[in-house]
Amino acid sequence: MVQIVDLERLVCGWLAPASRPQSERHLREQMMVDPLHTLRGMCWLMAMWVVAIHLRTGRQPTAVVADLAFPGIWRGPEAPKNAQLWENLAGRIRLGVLAALTSDAATDEQFREALRHPADITSILVHYALPMMAGLHRQMLDNGVDPKEMAGTLALYTVDPQERTTACFRPLT
Repeated sequence: MVQIVDLERLVCGWLAPASRPQSERHLREQMMVDPLHTLRGMCWLMAMWVVAIHLRTGRQPTAVVADLAFPGIWRGPEAPKNAQLWENLAGRIRLGVLAALTSDAATDEQFREALRHPADITSILVHYALPMMAGLHRQMLDNGVDPKEMAGTLALYTVDPQERTTACFRPLT
């Protein structure tokens, strides 16, 4: 949970223009040490935010995940090949969020498979997850949920289990 709290701090720092360069530098350092762990942590954080949106709006978590997309100008008719590429990247991130959300073995295996090729895809996905997280952050704010220190609060009021368990939000899907 400590890594999730740290990632939340870095992502929230990335969302603020004044602290973005410093947060990007720290995220890059973390990613260089362990890109897979960083991406999985970001997916778990996104899953937690999806649950917060679900609890506030009643929208099914899987529907919120399905709507996650990479924002940008590539979404035009003049760029169908770019759109395909961006959608592929967004789909991989959505798969990671679903794996964290449900702890479904088949979904987790699909996510692991999606991270195998190309070799450096995990570090690429970490960079592209950030704008998708910004979209979730905006949804939370639009629905009256302050995401600031949500993971920290969860860590404060929960106890890590003695035995290794899978962290997921299964009952809500």
